[in-house]
Amino acid sequence: MLRHKLLEPIKRDYKEIEFAKYVEIHRQQTNPTDKDLADQLKDEFYASHESVEQAKLDKIWKFVGPKVEANAGLAEFIRDYQGHKSEYFFPWLVNVFRSPATALEISYGAGPNLNGDWYEDILDTDDPIVPFIKDDPAFVYNRERQLIVADLASSIQDIGARELKKRPLKIVDFGAGRLAWIRRHGFSADPGLVQIYAFDRDPSIKPEQLFDEDLESLGVHFKHGDFTAQFNNPDCREADLIILGGVASYIPTSDFSLKIIPAIYNLLNPGGVFFFDLQIDCPCYQHSIDILDWPEFDLPASVSAAVDRVETIRKSLWLSGLTLNAEYQVDTYNKISSAVMITMQKIV
Repeated sequence: MLRHKLLEPIKRDYKEIEFAKYVEIHRQQTNPTDKDLADQLKDEFYASHESVEQAKLDKIWKFVGPKVEANAGLAEFIRDYQGHKSEYFFPWLVNVFRSPATALEISYGAGPNLNGDWYEDILDTDDPIVPFIKDDPAFVYNRERQLIVADLASSIQDIGARELKKRPLKIVDFGAGRLAWIRRHGFSADPGLVQIYAFDRDPSIKPEQLFDEDLESLGVHFKHGDFTAQFNNPDCREADLIILGGVASYIPTSDFSLKIIPAIYNLLNPGGVFFFDLQIDCPCYQHSIDILDWPEFDLPASVSAAVDRVETIRKSLWLSGLTLNAEYQVDTYNKISSAVMITMQKIV
């Protein structure tokens, strides 16, 4: 499989990004972005990239420009981080609005440039986006989470190799995105020992382009579609590990406790493990909601509130016969924790 040179997360330099400032500017805004600022960003965008074909710059600005003009918080954010002078910042913004899973690749320093060419070594450049990649808490956490998932899958694989020799281990990844935990952290799937069933609803993801080898030969089966439509999929039954990374925060708590977890519980083998995470209410996620137009979601106010939420759900399920143990792991790569990772095991 592909092995990116960044097998360990890049830890944060702890430069505090003023996310709260951009959110406040946006929330106090009653008129469009100041015309002088919008014009300045546009003029400097074109002037900074004269080597790029005009038609490509026009296409990018046609998409990003109206959002800049309508959102003063976004305009200030771009100016402060010199995004208009970057080869990668505006293409990243396009992906934020069109293909969030692809946009997350920037956390590893990978993404398209203004010409549309994919580049893996942004962190080795002096592009203005580099400090943002290193310092954004959401990117820092994404790198940590993908490593944790890869380690969890490897530990499950080790158990399977020793104890489940009669059948391949089954891993189901709901909301798999671009399979970063496999590609970025060198998880090695032997199709005789491990079968991975991965799902994502983003049709722009082309998994066959992400690996050097044929997916089937690696034991990886990728399908486009919403994960809730897979609860009756026989490929997802008798799973040893089910992954729901970066998704639970977007699901109302009542639906998650009454519908999602019971459905996943029924897909797990006895002793099977379910991994998910909850992001914590902090400026970087409010910035994503207000400035980058991410869907509004109900974030717990603190780590303890996230744990309390899950424990309340778990105890309620236990009383109804769905017996699950839970372990909690806090995001430790950020100065202020931005998320809690939860590992539940089905006890029968």
